[in-house]
Amino acid sequence: MKRYNLMNDKFKDYGVSTIIAIDDIFNDINEGDKLEKFLPEVIDDLTGGQYDFFHDYTISEYINELGEEDFIDKLKFSLEQIEHYKCFQSDNIDFKKIGADYSQVERAINEINATDKSRKHLILLDRTLQNPVAGLGSDDVFVNILKLIHSKLREKNLLLLIYTDSDTPDALNSFESAKDYLRTLGLDESIAEQLVLHFNYVQKTEELSSDFFDNILKSQKANYISEYKNIFEESYSKLTERLWQLNQNQVLFYYDYINEGQHVDNIIYETFLTKFKQVYSDTFNEVNNHKELINPIRRSMQQSVQSVQKKSKILRFLKELDLGLTFNDRLRKISASTDISFGDVIKIGAKKYLIVSQDCDMTIRDDDNRRLSYIQLVEIEDASEIVTEKLLSKKLKKLGSNVGIDDPIVKETLKRYGLSQDSINRVVNRQTPTDELGTNQINDLVLYNDFKETNDFKIYLIDCIWLDALLLKSSDNRIILSEQNISNSHEIRYATRNYLKNKFRELIDRIGEDSSQDVVDKIIKYIFEDIAIECEGIFSDNGGTGKTKLTGFTLKNIERIGRLDRLDAMKIFKSIVDHEGRIPDIRIPLI
Repeated sequence: MKRYNLMNDKFKDYGVSTIIAIDDIFNDINEGDKLEKFLPEVIDDLTGGQYDFFHDYTISEYINELGEEDFIDKLKFSLEQIEHYKCFQSDNIDFKKIGADYSQVERAINEINATDKSRKHLILLDRTLQNPVAGLGSDDVFVNILKLIHSKLREKNLLLLIYTDSDTPDALNSFESAKDYLRTLGLDESIAEQLVLHFNYVQKTEELSSDFFDNILKSQKANYISEYKNIFEESYSKLTERLWQLNQNQVLFYYDYINEGQHVDNIIYETFLTKFKQVYSDTFNEVNNHKELINPIRRSMQQSVQSVQKKSKILRFLKELDLGLTFNDRLRKISASTDISFGDVIKIGAKKYLIVSQDCDMTIRDDDNRRLSYIQLVEIEDASEIVTEKLLSKKLKKLGSNVGIDDPIVKETLKRYGLSQDSINRVVNRQTPTDELGTNQINDLVLYNDFKETNDFKIYLIDCIWLDALLLKSSDNRIILSEQNISNSHEIRYATRNYLKNKFRELIDRIGEDSSQDVVDKIIKYIFEDIAIECEGIFSDNGGTGKTKLTGFTLKNIERIGRLDRLDAMKIFKSIVDHEGRIPDIRIPLI
C-alpha cells in the first residue's frame, strides 16, 4: 500500500484529486450475461481453463450446470483484483469505478465538485467498451461518453486519457490523421478539433510509468490551449471595434504610415497583436483562469522535468532536430510593395543575401528621404541535409563522450520519425562502424539548418535604389526601373514612391541622360562587378534628334524571397559584428 500511496501523492502533485475509471469490467453482473462479456483470462481461471467451452454460456446456465452458487461473488472478486487499476486506489485519491453505462458515467461526472479550479478530475476511459445494451454499435457507448466528457471539460475541470490494452493506432501518429480518426468514430468537426489533444493512449500496466503522467500533462495543456479560441474571438471583436474608431479618425493611421514605414495593413496587424496581448493578459490573470489552466501545467511541468533535467545536451539536440525537420519555411512571405527592411533575404542569381542595414536607417520618412545611401548585404547559406543513419550518428556523437546517446528518450524520438528499431540501434550505438551506417535518406526526411553567413563572407554596399526597385511592378521576371513604372506602382507607400522618383532622377543625372549605350554598359558592369544582378539600360528616341536618351533600367536575376524572423536575422548580424581576424571587403560604387 505504501507504493500506491506514493503514486497517489504524485497524482496530487499533478493537481489530480479525482480519478474515474470507465471500463466494461466494472459493469453490473447479471445472471443473463454471457461469460464472453468478461475478460477471457478471468473466465478461463474461474472455469479451470475451460473458457473456449463455456464462453457462450450465460452465468445462469453455467451455475445450473456446474452448481457453483457463489460464482457471481467469485467473478466480482476476480474483477476487483485487476492489477492495472489497483495502483489508483488509496485513501488519498477519490477513485471511482464505473461500467460502460452512460447514465452512471453522466451521474458521476455531474456529481464532481469543481469549486476548486486548481484541482483536476481524471477520466480513464477504456477504449474497448463492450456493448452493455443490445442493438448498439461497437463504439456507440464509447463515442457517447466522449461527447459527454467534451461537454463537461471546462465546467468540471476534466482531464482525459484513453486507457487500453492495445497499441496506439497508427492513425494517431499525426495531427490530421488523429482528427480524421475521431471523425470516423462519429464525432463532428468541432468536438474532434478539441478532443484530439486529449486523445492520448495509455497502456494498462500494474505500475504507472512516467509516460502516464506525461499524458496527464498533455491533457492539461489541451485545456489551456482550448482557451485560445476564445481569446482570438475576443481579440477580433476588439480589433473591429478599434478599427471602427480609427476609421472615424483616419489621421491616426497617418503618422505610422509616413514616419514608421508601415503600410495600413501592417498597422492593422500590429493593432490586432496589441489587442491579443491585452485579452490574453485579462484571460489568464490571477482572478480568472490562472488557477484553473496555468497553475496545473506549471505544477505538472515541474514534476515531469525531474527525470530529464540533467540531460540538457540531449534535450537541445532533440529540440534542434525537431525544428530542423518540421520548420522548413523559415522565411516569412512579404508583399512585393512592402518597404525593404532589415532581415530581408534577396536572391541574386543562385546566391542569397541578407540585408543587415538597420530599419531606423532605412525607413523612408515624411521628408521623402532616409538616413543612408547604401544598403548592406551579406551572403548567407541555408544548406539542408538529407537525414541518414550516418548523419544522425555523427550529430549524436558530437554531443560528447560523456553523453548517453542511447538514452530511451532519444530512441523514442527517433521512433516517432519513423526509424526502424534496427536503424535506431545502429544510430545510438557509438561502436557501430561507420561503413555499417546507412547513407540512404530516411522517410524523405530533410534537416533544414538555420541560415548563416558564408565562411568567406563579404559585406556589400549597394545603392538603395537598386533594392528599392524590388517594390515596383514586374513581369516576366523583369523589373523595370523607370519614372513611369514608379508612378504606376500604386501599392507602395506615398513617401517611398516620392523617394524613388527623386533617387531615380538623381541616378539618371549621375550617369548622364545623354550618355551612350556603351558608356552606360560600362558603368553598369562596374556597379555590379561583384554581385550577379543583370542590368541593362533602357533608351528612347531623344525628340527626333537621331540620338537616344537614358530613360530607365531593366533588372533581372534578382528577387526578394522573404524575410527572416528578427531574432534569426539578429543572430547573423551579431556573428558578423563579432567576426575576428579578417576585415570584410566593402565595395562602394562610383555612382
